[in-house]
Amino acid sequence: MQKHIDEIVKSYAEDDYVLDVALYVRVSTASQHTENQIWELKEICSRNRWNIVEIYDETASGVLGANHKNRTELKRLLDDAGRKKFDKVVVWSVDRIGRSMKNLVNVLSQLKDIGCDIYSYKQSIDTSTTMGSSFFHMIGIFAELENNMRKERQKIGIRRALDNGAKFGRKSIMTDKLVQSVVNLRNQGQSIRKIASALKISTGTVQNACAKMVVKNAVRESA
Repeated sequence: MQKHIDEIVKSYAEDDYVLDVALYVRVSTASQHTENQIWELKEICSRNRWNIVEIYDETASGVLGANHKNRTELKRLLDDAGRKKFDKVVVWSVDRIGRSMKNLVNVLSQLKDIGCDIYSYKQSIDTSTTMGSSFFHMIGIFAELENNMRKERQKIGIRRALDNGAKFGRKSIMTDKLVQSVVNLRNQGQSIRKIASALKISTGTVQNACAKMVVKNAVRESA
């Protein structure tokens, strides 16, 4: 009889989970470990009766660093979220997803479009709630502000560099030596195409060199 009751209780407990979730853990350096993050997040899921269907451990994949382009576990998580494998992603802190605002917004946007929420333990943020949804919109605003400020700093830096005599863009190959070489070959009767092939430059550069010499000679004669 007791055995039967225990089986009923166990069955009820297994069926009583309200949500399928995935854990995503990551550390910043090779000397750190994710065990504590996983243990704490498992405790949180147990208290909330969330069913853990997958743990995505970025350490296990051998990929570290917030800005690494090949975060294989994060990519796998996003792929599985798109397949509706779980309803929510549980993380220790939002900076585990991405330290930069741009990276964070990018991942959150992808999950939101899929219909998957995020719960961050450290910040007590759950995007399935009104407060969490407001947080999502706020970081979007801050990301845009950060981007605009960065662009403004770049403009100021460029203006300052130009005022100090800096030059931007690709260095011109149109040197006096090249112009003279083009003119010499042209005077020998070489065609523009042959000159371009011999000097390993484009036919347009040959024509520009010839034009530059014509202008230079005209200025010299008028002086």
